[in-house]
Amino acid sequence: MRERLMMKLMEAQGFVSGARMSLDLGISRGAVWKHIQVLRQEGFAIAASPRKGYRLLDVPDVLYAAVVNPLLTGGFGKPYHYRHSLTSTNDTAKALAHSGAPEGTVVVAEEQTGGRGRRGRFWHSPPGGLWFSLILRPKTPPAEINSLSLVLSLAAAEGLEQLPGISPSLKWPNDLLLGGRKVGGILTEISAEADQVHYAVAGIGINANFTSFPPEIEQTATSLQAHSGGAVCRPRLLSALLTALEDNYRRWCEKGFPPFRAAYKERFGLLGKTVSAATPTGTLNGLVRDVDGDGNLILTLRNGEEMRLSTGEITVRGEEH
Repeated sequence: MRERLMMKLMEAQGFVSGARMSLDLGISRGAVWKHIQVLRQEGFAIAASPRKGYRLLDVPDVLYAAVVNPLLTGGFGKPYHYRHSLTSTNDTAKALAHSGAPEGTVVVAEEQTGGRGRRGRFWHSPPGGLWFSLILRPKTPPAEINSLSLVLSLAAAEGLEQLPGISPSLKWPNDLLLGGRKVGGILTEISAEADQVHYAVAGIGINANFTSFPPEIEQTATSLQAHSGGAVCRPRLLSALLTALEDNYRRWCEKGFPPFRAAYKERFGLLGKTVSAATPTGTLNGLVRDVDGDGNLILTLRNGEEMRLSTGEITVRGEEH
């Protein structure tokens, strides 16, 4: 109801009476006033006049649908589910996908209390970040789905590059780095059978408008605000990211990873580095040679053997060669 009231204020282009909003929303004028008070407490600048009603003067950096929807230019972000706090946007999105939510549905939270990254690691997700999950329903065979995370991480990098002074690098398969520190990442979770993908949920986390981190990650993490020295407009950033994600996803559905390979490698920060790769079958050590047309990491082991990895956790062990 509060988002509907806020939409009325945004659409008004001036004052709108409490009586008009009461009638349109089907609530009492007292309820309208209470919602106005809550919005003010959340940072909305709302003028009031006994004769004219209410007028929205300014909005804070919040991710309400009423703020984000006017900025969306494509199909991603519709439907749009906003919550102040969630355990995990991916968990909520998976429940929606299981219930039949359409492709392009987005779940956004101001904070996650149980956010997670790859291999179940806890993801620090305080207020001020950009935490959202996107429901996708690709027709791609399950065997070809691995490169989706790479394509989405490239899209996220391209969206972030629209910000002044922001030029992320990519760490295979799905981390975004600024100055060698993690600023974001993507966790893609799949529901599939042997020959069919039912849905994919891509959870995107961007460290945006905060500058402090828990001790265990303060040396390896950064944020857009910490890197640039200023806060970003999260609604506009979310819109830019959804546009880039949709563009890349549509092309990937048609042509796979090969059209993205060159752009991915331009931002790929591991070429020529000695790494340790934790894989489902054990740990491998070797030199990163390339990313192939399927999105696999090409690794040359110490004995000269060449390996192609479709999944793994990469840690840099040496200097650039």
